[in-house]
Amino acid sequence: MTYTRSVPNPEALALDAGLFHLRQLAYLREVARLDGFTRAAEALGVSQPALSQSLADLERRLGVPLFEPDGRHRRLTDEGREVLAFAERALSDLAALRERLDARRRGEAGLLRVGMIDAASLYVLPEVIRRYRLQHPEVELSLVVDTSTELTARLRAFELDLVFVVGAPADSDLRADEVLREPLYVFGPPASRLRTPPADADWVLYPAGSRTRAVIDAGLASLGIAPRVALESHNPEVLRQMVALGLGWTVLPLPVAEERSAGRAPRLRQGPLVTERSLVGVRRRAENARVEAFLALARERHEDAPDTSK
Repeated sequence: MTYTRSVPNPEALALDAGLFHLRQLAYLREVARLDGFTRAAEALGVSQPALSQSLADLERRLGVPLFEPDGRHRRLTDEGREVLAFAERALSDLAALRERLDARRRGEAGLLRVGMIDAASLYVLPEVIRRYRLQHPEVELSLVVDTSTELTARLRAFELDLVFVVGAPADSDLRADEVLREPLYVFGPPASRLRTPPADADWVLYPAGSRTRAVIDAGLASLGIAPRVALESHNPEVLRQMVALGLGWTVLPLPVAEERSAGRAPRLRQGPLVTERSLVGVRRRAENARVEAFLALARERHEDAPDTSK
C-alpha cells in the first residue's frame, strides 16, 4: 500500500499563519535560485545565520518543513517547492504592482475624470483633450459636461478629479487655478440695426442661479439694463441659435457667438462688452499627477490663445 502526504495550499497557510513576511519569500526564492544558503546570503547582503533563522521562522509559521538534508546540503521538500512556486508568483505580482503604482504616481496610467461646463467643452478644452491623450495614452480619460455647481459638488463627492467651472469656490478644501478669463458681449439678432438692445427687448440667457448668469446680471446692471428673459438654457449654442432666429438678445463669449457665423448662418449683431468671466480648473488638495498634467496643458492653451477682448 502506498501512502501519500497532502501538500498544503500556501495561500491558505499564509492566512492561517498570520501573513508571513515577503522578505522571507524573497530569501526562499534566492536560496532555490543559487542552490545554497551561503551563496544566497552573500547575494542578499545578509549573514547566513540571519538567513537560516528567517527561513526557520517561515517553516514555523507555515507548520511544514521547507528543506530536508541531502548529504552536506539541504534540498527543498515537496512542501518547499509548493511554497517556492507561491513565492515566485507573489513576488512577481508585487513587482508588477509596484510598476503600476509608479506609473500612476508619475501620471502615466490610471483613471482621470474631468468635468467641464458647456463652453469649455465647445471651444476651450478640445485641443487640450487631444494633446493629453497623445501624451498620456495609458491614462483612461473620462469626461463629463454639466453646470458649475453640479461639477463642484461631484468633485467634493470624489466622483470627479478635476473640473473646469466659472469662478473659484471659496472653500479651503479645494484648489483653483484660472485657465481663462474671457470677455462677454451683448449679441443681437442679425436683422437688428441696433448695437445696443432696445428697452423692450426680449432676452435669452443662461439660467437664473447659474454662476455665469450671476456675472451677466451684474454686468448688465452696470449698463443700466434689466433684461426681460424669455428663454433660459445652460447650452450657449442654444442661446446663439435663438438669437440667430431673431427671438431675442443674449450675452455670450465671442467664440460661441461666431462659431456658426460663417457660411449660410447669419452673423449675430455684436454689441458692447458686458463683463468678463473666469474659467478655473478646480481640484482637491491631494496631489494627483494626472490632474496636474491635464491642468498644465489647459494653462498652456490659455497662454497661447489669442486675446479676444481687443
